[in-house]
Amino acid sequence: MLEYCKTPRTRSEIQKYLKYNNRDHFRKNILNPLIKGGLLKLTIPDKPTSPNQKYFA
Repeated sequence: MLEYCKTPRTRSEIQKYLKYNNRDHFRKNILNPLIKGGLLKLTIPDKPTSPNQKYFA
């Protein structure tokens, strides 16, 4: 997944790539821990819930 995110990707793109259907589970259990751990970064850090938000490694 981190290799896939070398190019900034949206949450839905990452979720489709990993074949996760449940958005809340994906955000809480996968995306947020990677962000808190510093493995993923946000393209718009001052607006974490922006609809234009993308994530990159």
